[in-house]
Amino acid sequence: MRVLGQVCKIVDLRTVLAKQSSPIAAPASSLLCASFISSISNHRVPGTMLEGLSDNCWNQSGQSTEHAALSRDLETDVCIVGAGVAGLTTAYRLAVSGKKVVVLEGRVRGAGQSGKDTGELLAWNNHQLSTLQKSYGQKVASQVVQSHLDAIEVVHNLVKQEMIPCQYTPVQGYIQASERTLAAEAKAFAGSGAEAKQVQLGGGSEVGGFQQCLEFSGSAVLNPVQYLNGLAEAFVAKGGQIYEQTRVRKPDTNHVTTMAGNKVTARDGVVIATGCPITKNLLDSAFTAMAVHGKQFPRRRYAVALEVAIGSVKNAVYADTEDPHHSVRVVEGATAGGGDLLVVAGEEHDQGISPESYTDVYNKLESWAKQRWTSAQKRTHQWSWTIFETQEMLGLYGKSPTSMGNYYIATGDCGHILTGGTLAGMIISDAMLGKKNVYADLYSPSRHLTWVPPLLPPLSFTYIKNTVTSIVSMVAPQLHNVDIEDMAPNTGATVQKGLRKVAVYKDEEGKKHAFSALCPHLGCLLQWNPHEKEWNCPCHGSCFSKTGTNLLGPSTLDMKPLKHLSD
Repeated sequence: MRVLGQVCKIVDLRTVLAKQSSPIAAPASSLLCASFISSISNHRVPGTMLEGLSDNCWNQSGQSTEHAALSRDLETDVCIVGAGVAGLTTAYRLAVSGKKVVVLEGRVRGAGQSGKDTGELLAWNNHQLSTLQKSYGQKVASQVVQSHLDAIEVVHNLVKQEMIPCQYTPVQGYIQASERTLAAEAKAFAGSGAEAKQVQLGGGSEVGGFQQCLEFSGSAVLNPVQYLNGLAEAFVAKGGQIYEQTRVRKPDTNHVTTMAGNKVTARDGVVIATGCPITKNLLDSAFTAMAVHGKQFPRRRYAVALEVAIGSVKNAVYADTEDPHHSVRVVEGATAGGGDLLVVAGEEHDQGISPESYTDVYNKLESWAKQRWTSAQKRTHQWSWTIFETQEMLGLYGKSPTSMGNYYIATGDCGHILTGGTLAGMIISDAMLGKKNVYADLYSPSRHLTWVPPLLPPLSFTYIKNTVTSIVSMVAPQLHNVDIEDMAPNTGATVQKGLRKVAVYKDEEGKKHAFSALCPHLGCLLQWNPHEKEWNCPCHGSCFSKTGTNLLGPSTLDMKPLKHLSD
């Protein structure tokens, strides 16, 4: 730490950046210095990493608490739950407009899915823009692209105005697909505000073998953890308050109660920006499941970071339309030796599948990438995260359909975590300030699914499938029971004990920890995730650590511990 102090005396990061027109145009040496200082200041002693954080190339695992936990009741204009991109963007915009804003975060800022994202800001809807066009028409497809472009511009301006050192870089995007799909995507881009054209990249290893593809403008990349840290800093500088290590138990229209029993009264309303909206009780959970959760479903996405020689890969975002689809980007100067990293994401599947259904996803991603980017070398990081997809691949940002008051939610970003979260911040902050956002109706959580009859609840096909599968697994006897004594250390399994299902985790010392295998949210059967060593809910997306601590909503409670396996 003495060395760090000397470094900080010599290099004042804000002074360095202030001499540049913006951090976007700052020289590589300044940005590398910023990244170096950030990585040192966030360094943790091994073994002290907060639960649920990923050891990814953004150093999410190095995030440490900078703001005290809430220890008293207080009053404010707006209370926001969740310090990810949606929550912090909303908070910042409201604070700039003169609102008194409090942000409550259960762990640390950027601890959720925002800090696990690949840092891509795409003008393209990565689930095929042409599909949206066929379902809703050219006007909607164009509006979706324009909304992404507007969100990217908001991020660009924030980075510039607040001098956030997050390696923000405008890049081109490339889509590889069949000739027919490329033509359809190009047509869907028409009139959207983003330039899109078919190009020939030549098929070299610097472009991953991409040949005929669709090039589209307006996209960018950044380091999501650095961006969130900078955004939190800017929000606090505008008079905002952040309380970390503050878990929320009961959110309501104009007040929020924490696990510690403290109450925040919010005169103008509450914003739930927790990835998937948390709920206050069983009745609220049931209503929200029908009105919001049923419109979406949780998916698990994976990423690896591979070393590549400096300049060996053209800096862009590469995507395909395979099922599951892939996305690839470059992180310049990210290795200890100053080399580049290739971040490759894909192998997506429904969350909460049975442990035996998992495959070697990280090796698959690495092999897929190395066949195309031949300069790719050793793997430095691997991680995964939860995304919430809606059936029509449009996010849910705005006033909650379950509340008559000023109660707002941000969910269903379909993997567009940065653009979607920023859009949520734009739409929700405008609504709370009495402004009509041009995209409010497009992304409204109250919108009805077009294929569902008016009197029926708007439930997506995948949500129904996952829920029915979970109920059957919960009720039916488990025929192939795992022998607990044969379980390897640091593994988990759901076992049948009499008429009930029990979640068992055996720690590295061989001690067994038993919990009810039913999700404390609405009782779906939890499944062990062998990659992340955690428990996942297939119905509504809740995640829990291997020892039962809640990591991701909608549940606000931990798994119920059992004193004995026979309990």
